[in-house]
Amino acid sequence: MSTSINDLSTFLTPFTPRHYCELRPLANLQPADLVTLCADLAWMLEQKQEDLAGWYRPLSLALFERLGLVNLPQYQAMREQTSGAELLKALGVVDSPDWFDGLARAWLMRGRLLALPERASGVLEGHPFQLSIFHRKMPTELRPMAEDVADALAAHARSALQLAPMLDRAIVALWGCPLERLDQRVTVAELVAEGLQLQTFEP
Repeated sequence: MSTSINDLSTFLTPFTPRHYCELRPLANLQPADLVTLCADLAWMLEQKQEDLAGWYRPLSLALFERLGLVNLPQYQAMREQTSGAELLKALGVVDSPDWFDGLARAWLMRGRLLALPERASGVLEGHPFQLSIFHRKMPTELRPMAEDVADALAAHARSALQLAPMLDRAIVALWGCPLERLDQRVTVAELVAEGLQLQTFEP
């Protein structure tokens, strides 16, 4: 039975914890960045975001190649897949992971971890966690409590964004990335020098 993107939608947290559309030439990329790049491409394929997919796919492939990870099956999936749901499955995502499936459970934890910050699209400025957008709609006596809750939610979201790279390292390692390569770094400028065509997007 095929799995629809709706069954896997909780695993899609686009542009979280990092956005790759405004990368500077000296920006560093590591193997863990492949997790967000690959998952975001799955979302873009389903949303028909061809312009964004036209940047995320070649960037991802260039990073796989530069890091020497082309033997991973996820590299081939990123080259060939045109279905977001099928790409997610190739990345290790399943709807109801078995207790013994470390990769699938890592994706499950990632989706849960990033669910709150994703609601703010990874941007925490402007305090997006207010219980009521209109201050006057909150009863006066409840405003201090509401402010405390909003502050705590924002702190929780920031903490989730800081933890996500650790989880992404684990996912890449479970794909088969050698542990000694997890700390490799490459700049965007290096990828461009090797043939990647840098793309920019209007804000």
